[in-house]
Amino acid sequence: MRNIDRYRATVLTVRMNEAAASALQPLIVVDPPPVVPSLSQGLREKLALGLTCNEGAWIFTEHVGQWVGVPASASAAIAKMGWKDLSGYEWFVNAFHLEDYASVHVANLDGQPQIGREDQIILFRLGLVVADRVFALNRALPEPVPVRCVIGGSADTCVVFRFHQIRPGDEWIDDVLRKPDDPDMMVVVDHHP
Repeated sequence: MRNIDRYRATVLTVRMNEAAASALQPLIVVDPPPVVPSLSQGLREKLALGLTCNEGAWIFTEHVGQWVGVPASASAAIAKMGWKDLSGYEWFVNAFHLEDYASVHVANLDGQPQIGREDQIILFRLGLVVADRVFALNRALPEPVPVRCVIGGSADTCVVFRFHQIRPGDEWIDDVLRKPDDPDMMVVVDHHP
């Protein structure tokens, strides 16, 4: 009899708002296919350090103690910062700018960073690669948990990667994705081990 655990099914769900779908065009076949961005040395190092559990919250190990003014304890940080729950804590602590880890052009216009559309698309594709690596880190945990990765682009200024464990009541992301006139691009990838 073969070991059924070896063949555990996982469910991967990818959702995006209209702006991201228009930019990434995931259903259009192009020849040649888009280049999959590679991970920079800094991203490889961040991911190689893995994940750390902090009072039930999973965070990048590299981010432990990184935020000035945020207590190291998840419960103390939630109380001090006014976050609603562990998902809010993870949302904040796991955030980082993808443009800090990629060879894209970031212009400075009147003190504001500006990233062109093509470079934003590269960053979104990089975010999908990072999401895949986060899911691999999660699968390697003794008890993998459902995880949501969110890649969000603020108009043309930045692209931020975040992840958090999926918990009951986390459906607020659906409201954000339904805004048809929102110029910000957003891709949400859920992994249920």
